[in-house]
Amino acid sequence: MSHYSDPSNRRIALSRVGLAIALVMSPYPALTAGEKAELPDVKVGDRWKTEQKDKRTGATEAEVERTVTAVANGVIEGTENSGTFRVTTELNPIESTVNVITGNPRFLSFPLEVGKKWSMKYSFANKSNSGKGRVEGNVEVTGYEPVTVKAGTFDAFRLEAKNFWNNDANRSSGRSKTVLWYAPTARAVVRTEYEDGYNNWVRELVEVQLKP
Repeated sequence: MSHYSDPSNRRIALSRVGLAIALVMSPYPALTAGEKAELPDVKVGDRWKTEQKDKRTGATEAEVERTVTAVANGVIEGTENSGTFRVTTELNPIESTVNVITGNPRFLSFPLEVGKKWSMKYSFANKSNSGKGRVEGNVEVTGYEPVTVKAGTFDAFRLEAKNFWNNDANRSSGRSKTVLWYAPTARAVVRTEYEDGYNNWVRELVEVQLKP
């Protein structure tokens, strides 16, 4: 599953929401260029582990492990480290151990195909501090290419999200860019790069276990 980012404080506390994945590729057929990626068939027991690093220093900022415990009524639920997470069946964030998301945080919109575009608009509230605000922008599927992470090499759709954010807690605002690589064989985003003027990090899939 992918984890998406929200500016929740001055050194913006980012939302760890979504799926990121590591995977042994051989059991899963790859798409050919030009095909569509349909809604992933996420199952109870699917597990992903991701690692986030600051791109400027190389320091590890977070390690997150998620396991799916329920899929029902358009929502995927599970454990996130010692807490819980919820995302939509399109893998878009609802709640993590860090943030609660409302509105339309549509980082992914299935089916995916190169050239597809859409907009999104959502609000976030940080659970541990007063950080809250809004994010609004546009997403485009810009390519289909192999991407290598610690978990292996995946054929992935490349997406770019360009957003404007504001944070009510410290009255700050700015623009952000998120680049995502979604791998159909992994049922998730396998790499995310994020930059907003304060934060500049990369998150990659390091482990995965998928139910057949």
